[in-house]
Amino acid sequence: MDGWLISIARVVGAMAGAFAGIVAVQLMRMRRMDFLPGWPGFWINHVVHPRHGAPRAPRLRLAVLGDSTTVGVGVDHPEHALPYLIAQRIADAESRDVHVVSYGWAGARVADLVRSQLPRALEPLRASETEPFLPGADYVAVVIGANDATHNTPRGRYRADLRTTLAGVRHAAPTARVVLAGIPAFRGALPGLEPLIFLADQYARLLRPISRAEAAQVGVAYADLQSNVGRLVEGRPDVLSSDRFHPSVVGYDAWAEVIFEALQSNAASADASVTAAGA
Repeated sequence: MDGWLISIARVVGAMAGAFAGIVAVQLMRMRRMDFLPGWPGFWINHVVHPRHGAPRAPRLRLAVLGDSTTVGVGVDHPEHALPYLIAQRIADAESRDVHVVSYGWAGARVADLVRSQLPRALEPLRASETEPFLPGADYVAVVIGANDATHNTPRGRYRADLRTTLAGVRHAAPTARVVLAGIPAFRGALPGLEPLIFLADQYARLLRPISRAEAAQVGVAYADLQSNVGRLVEGRPDVLSSDRFHPSVVGYDAWAEVIFEALQSNAASADASVTAAGA
């Protein structure tokens, strides 16, 4: 029996060593790869108009916090970026103009929202202005977690920083409709680096339930990108941008739809709760 266990241990050790070697080679390959620049050449600070009919007053505000997907990495025009696409859906549904501002940047992790993005959203956009943008927001979208998955942010730290972020948003904009986008699926991205993508996706499996639980804890909508984007892009070969990692406009449009659906579903649930309480 001992000899059998030793043999099994040797096989497992050899497999682990081989896998570690493959991952090391993949990391070296990744360092040589050309990813898209972290700034796509535009800022997201736009007023989005409803596509049909004259807009009603007053104008709505959408504040966005997050990573590279919130600044448009992967597309060439702001109209194709995720914040703009979310704002367009809100504008069409509400028949009102929507002023959308993104405070995100490429590579951001949830700790960056606590340290920098949330404080920046509590300041005026320009030196000539006196009022901050976030406290007057009608909608807030938080899109974060992918870089925490790829960098193995400890789960306790991830939970604490996410809780601080969502509580901070709730405190700053208590009447806003807020949505947290869950970590997307990594499979299919960077096809030449499958072991690394597999590892990132496995760690994301540990972080996604934390995101969902923290959203529920403060009563904000949760957009399940991992489960719901696939049905919208099934069979499409053009979901990813040229770097095969960030979404293309097709991918971002699907993300925007899932995020908007979560906002609408959460609003409907809140309305139902208010009606039941008053009955």
